[in-house]
Formats: sequence, structure tokens, C-alpha cells
Amino acid sequence: MFVLIVLCILILLLSFLASSMEAALFSVTPIEIEQMMERRLPGAQRLRANKEDIQESIVAIVILNNLSNIAGSILVGALAVEVFGELWVGIFSAILTFIIILLGEVLPKTIGERYAAGYARGTARLVFLLRVVFKPLVLLINMLARPFGGKPEMSRRLSEDEIKVLARMSHRHGSILETENILIRRVLQLDDIMARDIMTPRTVVFALKASDSLADVAEQLYDASVSRIPLYEEDLDNIVGLVHIRDLLTALAKGRTEKLLREFADEVSFVPDTVRVNVLLSDFQKNREHLSVVVDEHGGMAGVITLEDILEQLVGEIVDEHDRDVDLRVRARMLQELRSGRPRDYGMKR
Repeated sequence: MFVLIVLCILILLLSFLASSMEAALFSVTPIEIEQMMERRLPGAQRLRANKEDIQESIVAIVILNNLSNIAGSILVGALAVEVFGELWVGIFSAILTFIIILLGEVLPKTIGERYAAGYARGTARLVFLLRVVFKPLVLLINMLARPFGGKPEMSRRLSEDEIKVLARMSHRHGSILETENILIRRVLQLDDIMARDIMTPRTVVFALKASDSLADVAEQLYDASVSRIPLYEEDLDNIVGLVHIRDLLTALAKGRTEKLLREFADEVSFVPDTVRVNVLLSDFQKNREHLSVVVDEHGGMAGVITLEDILEQLVGEIVDEHDRDVDLRVRARMLQELRSGRPRDYGMKR
């Protein structure tokens, strides 16, 4: 009787352990594992290895579960006949089956799913040991199963749409703020936006002729609402540099009105109108620039794009007390409509 009880308890423990490890490994997410890795928690690295090769890990766990249940059932059945006789073996088997279903399947899988992160990390070394011990059987089973679908990709990468859904769900449950949710979604949209979509169009670009003197443009500088001004030689298709209005106003204040604008010019960068905004933002940061000239497919000047234009895609419209037009793109469209004799109301703010 004692041996029978010990054997039943051993079967239940092995079944409980295998079922709970399987449920926990399936339930723990790659994001949770990466958080464990960042916090350098014990067992996190082993857990990541188990999750990355989850098919091998699950097969090893299933082998343990079935070996314990099958071998244990045979031994328990033989001992039960000796202890209870053939008359009571059926009743004993029915009771034991119910207990195994409850304590060896339902309860451990519930616990494994509920405490997946901690449980999977705590049992990561044991799962890895099972993979080593049952390696020959695991390889054989995987080889036989390959024609029926091969190795599934259990830890595929999250898509942008899934990240947006996660952000929206996190906001709904109070984990992140609404502004954070919006910011995440806008960041993911940057690679879908081209420079031509957000640039200041050529028709409303404030630019000056490089050969003009400070005295020639003084009134324009006083009224300007921009901080950086492109310089051109003959027309806007021949941009030769960029000046900072601060330098020009400082020179005016010092009475250097005879100086030509080209003497204050810095280099200006040119970008195609098809460049993606996320790439342009990275270039702005790397080159410590705030403005680039946008050129079209023919090499002509299409407009200018600034760091502020890109930041507005993330945080919304940025308007200060000197901005007379909230959106110069709206103003450019309105001017085009007026010139063509078909004016429309674009709701401009002033």
C-alpha cells in the first residue's frame, strides 16, 4: 500500500510539473522575456533560449508527461491488483484518473498560465535539462513531424499594427496615457511619410538673393517670421546657401549694411522629395541640421523642410507668437487656387 501511494504521488507530481511548465512556456510573451533580460533576472537567458526553440522545449516536456503517465499507470495498475484485488481495481482506476485530470492537467495549466512569467523563468533550467536528456527522442519526433508542417515559428516579430493595438489596449486599461498612445502611433507612421508630404512648398518659401546687401533686405528681415533663410543666385532653382536671421540682424545692429548676404552663408543640404521622414530625422540629428532644401525628380527646388516640420508629425502643430500662418502648405494651396481663379476656403488660421 505504501509503495502504491508513493507511486501515485510521484505520477501526480511529474504530471503537475510537466503540464504547468508547458502552459507557462506557451503563455509567457517575448516582451516579458526581454524585460527579464534587461533586469538581469536569474534564468531569463535560459528562458529566452527555451522560447526561441519552443518546439523542442514542448516536445521534451510532453515526453516527460507521457512517460510518467504511461509507465506510472502500468506500475500502479499492477500494484493495485495486488492491493485491492480485481474487484476494486476499476473503481480505483476511475478515482485516480479523475485526480490526474484535476491535479495533473487542469490545475497546473491554470497556475502556469496565471503566473507564466515567474513560473517559466523558475523552471527554465529544468526545461533545458529535459531538452538535453531527451535530445535523441526530440530529434526523432521532429524529423517524423517535419512532413506535416515542419517547425512552427512560435516567436515571430510583432508587426506595426500589433504594436498600435497593444498601445491602444494599454491606454484603455490605464497603463499608458492618451498622449503616449498617440505618440507611439505617430512614431510608427514616420516611415510612411515623404518629405514632399510635409515640406513648405516653393510658392511660400521665404528666400533672399545672395547678391543683395543687408541694406537691400533690412525691411524684409525685420518682418521675417523664420529663423533660417535660403539664399539663391538667379532663381529658387539655384540655392547656394543658408543664412541664420540672427547673424543678419546682429550685423545690421552693428551697422554693416554694405555686406552682401552671401558673406553670411552656410552650407545647405539637399534631399529628394521622396525621402522618408524617419530617415531625414536621423540625418538632421547626425548632421546637426535644422533645414534642408527639397528637390523634385527634375532637380528643381520643390520647397524646404525643417526639423520643426518633422516634430509636428509627432506632437502636432507647433505655433509661436511670431507665426502668422499656422500651416504654410494650406497657404500655398490657397495661393494656387486664387491664381487659377478657383478659390476655396481652407480654414486658415491667422
